[in-house]
Amino acid sequence: KVYFDVASSLASVLALIGAGLWFLYTTQFKPRIQFDLDCRFFAPVPGHDGLLAEVNAVFENKGFVEHRLYDLTLSVHGLQESPPPTTRTGEVQFARRLLRQISIVPEKYGFYFVRPGVRQVITHSILLPPDVTLLRVTAGFNYTRNGAYPHTARRVFSVSPTHGAVSSGAPSPS
Repeated sequence: KVYFDVASSLASVLALIGAGLWFLYTTQFKPRIQFDLDCRFFAPVPGHDGLLAEVNAVFENKGFVEHRLYDLTLSVHGLQESPPPTTRTGEVQFARRLLRQISIVPEKYGFYFVRPGVRQVITHSILLPPDVTLLRVTAGFNYTRNGAYPHTARRVFSVSPTHGAVSSGAPSPS
């Protein structure tokens, strides 16, 4: 009976240690990224009637491991009609494609990285036609090099010259 009690206690201790190690392993070594988008607009570019849009992909690494972005993609659609066209479910259709879905990671870099505890902003600039009033930006990335389930973000920004445009580089009120 003594051997049975010792073996039972030892099994309980080993189970607790195993559960603790499993918990630490699964939480410590998984990437945890907070991902958001922002956009700033700048006064018309010389020789162009539209605005310059600076799209910012904002990453905050809340985990304990470095995260690498091999496939950061971006697409931008504009809206120029008033009232805007909608789907049967009432969703606004941004039919004017201003930037098709592209990877914005330069080939010579191979990837961007975000170290633990770091807030990283990656920018991409595009010229907007003068008749676009709203901009929908969609961006995404995978947690692994060839992942199939992207982490995405989508936001809509006003590009009205009276509301969204700035010439000093200060953030727009969008």
